[in-house]
Amino acid sequence: MNKRYPVDVICQYSRDGTIIPIRIRLDDEDGIQRSYKVCGYRELSDNRTYETIDGVYVTNDTIFFECKLDVLGKDIITRLYYCKSERKWFMTVL
Repeated sequence: MNKRYPVDVICQYSRDGTIIPIRIRLDDEDGIQRSYKVCGYRELSDNRTYETIDGVYVTNDTIFFECKLDVLGKDIITRLYYCKSERKWFMTVL
């Protein structure tokens, strides 16, 4: 199972209510808050209950995305998860 990192997500919503992740913020090893641009994403949410490839158990209460982040000029693939009932975001790195 991949490590989960709590994150802040800056997003916008389309007319139909679809979430579009724009940036994420998280604390680095030194406790300094860093912000990263989402360069690309695709929503992977589904209406079923299962465990994802990175070891996260998702339900129809979970919205999640596979995202490409620009981290110091390198593209990093991550997954962003939002639990609607808890109103919390977290990230895993693939």
